Parts: sequence; C-alpha cells; structure tokens
Amino acid sequence: MGRFEPAVQVLGLLAGITGVLAERLTSARERRHLTLTSVGIELRSCDSVLADRQFTPSAGEPPRRRVYRRLPTSAVGAALASSALADQSDQELLGLLHRWRDAADGFNRRLDLTELRMFLTDKPDEVRKFDQILHDNADRLRRQLIELQHSLPAGKKPSTPDESPNGTQPQPP
Repeated sequence: MGRFEPAVQVLGLLAGITGVLAERLTSARERRHLTLTSVGIELRSCDSVLADRQFTPSAGEPPRRRVYRRLPTSAVGAALASSALADQSDQELLGLLHRWRDAADGFNRRLDLTELRMFLTDKPDEVRKFDQILHDNADRLRRQLIELQHSLPAGKKPSTPDESPNGTQPQPP
C-alpha cells in the first residue's frame, strides 16, 4: 500500500488543480455572459429612449421646451471597468463599447446644455434650431447603437431572463 501512496497523492493534486482551473474558466464564462446580458438590456433601453417621440421630428408641431430622457450608461461602464470582456476576441467589442459610452455621455451632457439654453431663451427660432440639432445627434446615435448591437456575440442582443433564446415570450404551461 505504501508504494502506491505517492502516485495517489500526485493524482489527487492533479485533480485538485484541474478542478480549480475548471472552476475559474466556468466563472469567467458566467461573468462574461452576465456582462453581455446586462449590456444588451441597457442597449435596448437606450434604443427605447432614442425611439421616443421627443427625439423624432414631429410634423406640424412647433418645437417646445422640455426635459429630455437620458441614455443609461451604467452597464456599459461596468463592463468596461470589469475584466469580464478581457478575452482577445472581445477587443473590437471593447472599442465599440468605449465609443458608445463616450457618445452617450456626450449626448447626455448636450441634453443638459440644450435644456438650459431652451428654457432661458425667448426666441422661438432658437428653440427650433436646438430641436433640429438634437434630432440630428439622435439619428447619429441610433446608427451607432445599431452597429454596437450587431457587434454583440452572434450578432444579436442577449435575451432577458423572461425571454426565450429566440427572442419570443415564453408561453405559460
């Protein structure tokens, strides 16, 4: 029995090391999946903000002063700060996420300034000009958002927990 003990101990150590490595790989894969899911949910939220009536030109209606909805950027910021997308294959996606976050933050700052200026001006023409510039910026952001959404793995947005993988709502049993 004594002569097999070193071999048993070596096999036990190898099994332990293999288990640790497998657990780390599984954890990294799960962290990446959760990060991509939260980014996908946030991007859909951005999509709904940009699709709102306030960011589309209204035919016949004069522009009016208003407070605009902001684009959320917390999930993208968290994805960039974490190491969940540190794989070499994610480098292009990371670049797109950086550009999106910068564009969305810039858009939100411009909304702050636009609201301030629109509420302080007495000239209706100035409100119309600001409104048009805002719509042009929203159009540019929509195109950038579509590009980012198509760059997510498999060219689709990750599904939310209440959706099935093909994007349809699950049917009750």
